[in-house]
Amino acid sequence: MPQKLIIQTSPRAVAAMRRPIAALFCLTCLLVASPSWAETEIGDVRSVKVWAYGTPSGGKRGDLYESDAVYADETVETANEGALHVVFRDDTDFRLGSASRAVLDRFVYNADSHAGVLSLSLLKGVFRYTSGKLAKRGVKIATPVALIGIRGTDFTVSVADDGATEVAVAEGEVEITPSGGGAAANVSAGQVAAVANPAADATVNTGTAASDPGLQDQSDTDAGEADGDGGDGGGGH
Repeated sequence: MPQKLIIQTSPRAVAAMRRPIAALFCLTCLLVASPSWAETEIGDVRSVKVWAYGTPSGGKRGDLYESDAVYADETVETANEGALHVVFRDDTDFRLGSASRAVLDRFVYNADSHAGVLSLSLLKGVFRYTSGKLAKRGVKIATPVALIGIRGTDFTVSVADDGATEVAVAEGEVEITPSGGGAAANVSAGQVAAVANPAADATVNTGTAASDPGLQDQSDTDAGEADGDGGDGGGGH
């Protein structure tokens, strides 16, 4: 008569075999239920003029609207005559003017100690930065030709199509360093620094920021919208 083969397995061994299966099942459920689980929300949109767009890392370009979240490593941009106002989790105020593009590289913030990191890449256009609660030493801003370290609170950056960069300081002070070895410069309130290319020295003169309606204070923007000069936007062009 044929012998039956009986395999006995201890309860502990059975539990050990079940654990990786259960873990795989849970991970699969998480990925299906939350496809954006890896995204880090770092701030939100306060206002849009004409049109603005966001492209999350690995995602598709889409319209941005008031109250939309923005994420780490997201590219944000505006249309001609457009503007985008973003506020980060530490209350840092960041505005893009017309036909501007930037990458929100990284944002890490400890609300108790105010320590953290905020990294931005300004690729093209005009931008206004007003400091929030994040410690200034943690802020890193890059353009195609320069690096900007902040010790101030309110400044505007203009980036031309060829990457040439100007920084105009309204309050406080910033340091601008050409990325290819040119001499750095400190820029105080009421001054404008320029870097023509990565190897060029930074030059400093007195002056004011580039004019762009998208860089106005929110109260001015709201007044303009009430008068019919602008409005919240978002939409495919």
